[in-house]
Amino acid sequence: MATYGGFFIVEPNVSKLGPLRKPWVYHTLFWIFYYFLIVLLFYSLTKSPSINFYLRLIPFIACDMVLVYLNLYILIPRLLLKKKYLEYISLLTAGIVAIGSAIIYIEKLYVYRGSVEYAPAAIFNFPNLFIRCFEQVYLIGITTSIKLVKEWLKHQQLAKEKEKHYLQTELNFLKSQIQPHFFFNTLNNLYSLTLKKSDQAPEIVLKLSDLMSYMLYESNAPQVSLLKEIAYLQNYLEVEKLRFGHRLTVSFTMGGEMSQLSIPPMILILFLENSFKHGVKNNLQQIKIEISIEVDSHFLYFKVTNPVSELSDTSQNNGIGLKNARRRLELLYGNDFVLDTKTWNKTYIVSLKIPVWQQT
Repeated sequence: MATYGGFFIVEPNVSKLGPLRKPWVYHTLFWIFYYFLIVLLFYSLTKSPSINFYLRLIPFIACDMVLVYLNLYILIPRLLLKKKYLEYISLLTAGIVAIGSAIIYIEKLYVYRGSVEYAPAAIFNFPNLFIRCFEQVYLIGITTSIKLVKEWLKHQQLAKEKEKHYLQTELNFLKSQIQPHFFFNTLNNLYSLTLKKSDQAPEIVLKLSDLMSYMLYESNAPQVSLLKEIAYLQNYLEVEKLRFGHRLTVSFTMGGEMSQLSIPPMILILFLENSFKHGVKNNLQQIKIEISIEVDSHFLYFKVTNPVSELSDTSQNNGIGLKNARRRLELLYGNDFVLDTKTWNKTYIVSLKIPVWQQT
């Protein structure tokens, strides 16, 4: 079972498919089925008890195979799929007439050797040729349909692979933007403390080391433990508390059983960064940031509330950070998430609902 974009995809165990993975097996089964279908048809028409009669059908099957594989591996790839319809129809028609004529001459050979069963069809005239050509058209129609369906499925699979690769590349790009953005802010925090010759600077370095360790060794996985992600958020909050001191109060509440749950890494940090950027940085008064995480068996509910500074432009709350966060959510969850942001009574509120998974 593989994970992509927040979804679990069951991959077939091709090692157990054995010989069915080889195309020649399907081709052999098709022609065996086709042969016995012809045998049953002739038996119902002739009631012939002769085994030689059925053995003489094999050259006819060989003629059918020549036309089918000429169509499948030469005419369709080189003409039909390249939209050269006139050339395709002309050469296919010529092939059908040629094979129909060859079958009539084989029947004439059988009659010459004494096989009276073929006598009515061994006359080379338009009605007999038309019947033989119609039989070929019927077979070509079936095999061409199978070929075109196969090509369509292959094209769809290739398109999905390309889309998956593109989305994964975009997802990795958005994710990579989080780390430089975060470290830039944190190094600014550290720089301000070193200018003040604060005793808190070494502690911030240690916390920063823990954050770097998580981002380097944990965040590359498609899913991480929810508890590890929460520990990462708490380390980030400790760094910010050291920076802003007593004028910052953080309320962090959690609810629900989280020990066996997982989410994509670093999916929540941007919302915390946003709250400090727009609610704390330019606010010189007492500041309270409220964070809550609630989980049930299917979803995680994440909420961040911070005051809006009078010096902060609230229109910037939906800047590049939140745009990246929303785009990453779209790539991971499609439409299966809810992100709501609003400003009410000088308070900025972010509410997020995303699926969670049981760890495997």
